[in-house]
Amino acid sequence: MDIVIVGTGNIAHCFGHLLKLHGHQVLQIVGRNPAHAAELGDLLHAPYTTDLLDINMEADMYLLAVSDSAIPLLNDELRLGRRMVAHTAGAVPLSAISRISTNTGVIYPLQSIRKELKNYPPIPIMLEASNDEVLKRLQALAQSIASRITVTDSHQRLQYHLTAVLCNNFTNHLIARAKAYCEKEDLDFTLLQPIIRETFDRLEKFPPESVQTGPAIRQDEATMELHRNLLAGDEYLQLVYSVLSDSIYNFHEKSSK
Repeated sequence: MDIVIVGTGNIAHCFGHLLKLHGHQVLQIVGRNPAHAAELGDLLHAPYTTDLLDINMEADMYLLAVSDSAIPLLNDELRLGRRMVAHTAGAVPLSAISRISTNTGVIYPLQSIRKELKNYPPIPIMLEASNDEVLKRLQALAQSIASRITVTDSHQRLQYHLTAVLCNNFTNHLIARAKAYCEKEDLDFTLLQPIIRETFDRLEKFPPESVQTGPAIRQDEATMELHRNLLAGDEYLQLVYSVLSDSIYNFHEKSSK
């Protein structure tokens, strides 16, 4: 397909690279920042523009790989008639681009993607479309980049987005806080790397609820109090520790009944 990519961030880089790799043609990059648009245009050997009025109208598909907050602005300013357009956001409904075109869709990658990566991880793709023809074209496009394709509605996609935040964003933040604590207390964070790897490796073999360990699940109140005392100077992390400990115990207490 001939594709115009609106956006210059992580998803735009990833989709642009993978689509071009699988034989699609990126006709144009559209971005607000001239330097970023030029950078992605150079990488994909595609012209770029910062003006929506100069958008190429000859594409088969227009991918809106922009931030969630930018989508309403595009819905107000961009008009593509009956041309096929799809956004890539997890938490934004299909209806958010209804004024841009009569043929709309969503192609959402359920993955944490950074443009700095040399090799992209497997990418499950979630699709939604305003009609069967758009869905068919999105499926053809997604097959080039997806490890798995699922059709969802906007509410289901939002639910998946929430669970992705829990699994990825929150977990990564906890590890970042552990690293910061190690640095503050002059501890060697690299000693934690084996247990971090083991935490995720075992999820390939076992359900997460079956391999939960730690003082919270066994209600070792003496140990938890020692931990909370260590965190007395960091009320946020102390609160996170207490809330997660309560959640672990309550979750497994209910599961055992």
